[in-house]
Amino acid sequence: MFRKTSWQGALQPVTAALLCLLSAQGMANNQCSVNLQLVNYAPQSCYAEFNAQSCQDVCIGADPEFNQACFKALSLPCDVASDMAAQATGRQQRGSYTWYHVSDLLKYPALLTELHIFQAELYRTLYNDFVFVPGDGGFSPASDQLRRENFRLALITKLGTLTEPLRYAGLYRRYTLGVQLEQELQQQLAAMNGQIARFPYYSLAQKAALQDELKTLADQQIRYWTLLKKYSPTQITQSRVSHLNKRMSSFAAELAKLPSAQQNKILAKLAALAPYYDMQLSACGEQYCYQALSTTGFTAELDEKLVYFELLLGNLNNEVQALSNAYNENYQYIPPTLIKRPDFGGFVSGQMQQYQQKPSLHALTRLETAINVAFLLQGRTGQEVLAALQAQTVGEPIQALTSLASFEQQPVLLCQEFSRIAPQMQAIQLESFELAKQARELIDLIITTWDDSLLEQLTAIVNRLNLLAMQSNQIATVDQFSTDRTIAVNWNLSEHLGGRLATENQLIELEYLDYDGMFWTPNMSATIPELFPDIAELSTMTGTLLPKGVGNSAAVNNLQLVLQQSPYSACATGNKVINAVVKLTDHNGVTSRRVLTATLDQM
Repeated sequence: MFRKTSWQGALQPVTAALLCLLSAQGMANNQCSVNLQLVNYAPQSCYAEFNAQSCQDVCIGADPEFNQACFKALSLPCDVASDMAAQATGRQQRGSYTWYHVSDLLKYPALLTELHIFQAELYRTLYNDFVFVPGDGGFSPASDQLRRENFRLALITKLGTLTEPLRYAGLYRRYTLGVQLEQELQQQLAAMNGQIARFPYYSLAQKAALQDELKTLADQQIRYWTLLKKYSPTQITQSRVSHLNKRMSSFAAELAKLPSAQQNKILAKLAALAPYYDMQLSACGEQYCYQALSTTGFTAELDEKLVYFELLLGNLNNEVQALSNAYNENYQYIPPTLIKRPDFGGFVSGQMQQYQQKPSLHALTRLETAINVAFLLQGRTGQEVLAALQAQTVGEPIQALTSLASFEQQPVLLCQEFSRIAPQMQAIQLESFELAKQARELIDLIITTWDDSLLEQLTAIVNRLNLLAMQSNQIATVDQFSTDRTIAVNWNLSEHLGGRLATENQLIELEYLDYDGMFWTPNMSATIPELFPDIAELSTMTGTLLPKGVGNSAAVNNLQLVLQQSPYSACATGNKVINAVVKLTDHNGVTSRRVLTATLDQM
């Protein structure tokens, strides 16, 4: 039996080093800040379905002055920072800016033991048949021509993101919102023109040409808005009311076609829309009646609130459509031998064997993380980081409205149907979840109080998890691991405005996110998409927070997270809650932190 003397003496410094990486507070004296150029593949689907022909790293050739989303400052041991300055192949410099490519970190074995590195490694190991992630492309120098072209493409992409909500404001007659968005667009265009003027790789003629190109594109992309402004306020209001009434009518009609249990689920979610507009949906025989909008008393304040209402109603309408396309009792069973699935038992027992062969805190933490990743539990370290950040937040946690949608029009395997098809699977999932919690508690005890019996208990739990994994392989009759749904999670960051539009934008910095048995903080070199391939979107109305968790709020101060899920992840007992912490900074530099939570209550 292994004794604690083989590794417990190193427990405190190793733990301190681990928590130093994750701390949201100040850096230790022997830590130095290094600016890293990140990898950011586009489109976002590349992080789950990588294809070398269609996926491009949009950060190649990026410059920290002109594309801040591609860079992050990371605190590293000063000896590592000094070594990188002398030897890193990805070291680059322009004027007063010096930066390194994130791949330069991979040559330092000590850094590869960090928690977020093996979180991602273990996740990929377990789900390598279902998630095809980008490999390590390393650093390759960019030519001046590539810098020019990528700078242009980045501006065109940003312009499209900025004009899209204004285009829809014109299309759906959101006049009050459109007026504010137009002002913001003009401000952003002026800032982009300023960037072009300072860009060192363009001639004067090239700068003028790109500025003209952006203006032309902007005019084309907002033509619906330009046309809307030609109409009178009365005509705009009439069209806006007519459009929304049609949307409510369609929603009510489709909702009535669902089974009663599903109808009740959607009706409960409608309460989240009432602060913006209460459509008073109620049963009228076999149909639903609702309170239609009227042009009488239609005000700018109501127009603002209706933007939030329309956004959330659209998400619930997507859920109604997904529920109408769910698997039914005619589902065709699949022989277990033909179902592709991860080897949960072998995955966890492999980490257990590594720990038994060479006991260390690192090996024990890998084992705990493997259990978290396999059975979707929030880890001990993640809980500590979240608790520390929560102590600095203000107000009550902001609760999200979550909604379901089909993934690429596929039928959704609802959790209740999944349980009906294979009733033993639900029992196996539940027992595995409870065993995983017990294993995590034992690991906590092993770290603090060594006893031979603890390792014996942990070994027995891992053996039981292996047995349950084998049983699930034998009785599986459905494809649990292929993506069949998306989940939209919406947080209103300006609840205090009562649905009114925000007049000042804020800087949003994500400081913590946990999901799928893993967690992320900005002090990790891994980006959000690298750690969470299931995240398809994390954005405001006018921009994304990916890849590094930083972005700006918009007039509609809503933060939306979109996940792509399989039935296994969606229906797992341990994957029902998402926690996040954001830091908000206003135009005066005043900061506040808020906790964001979401319950993934799927049927």
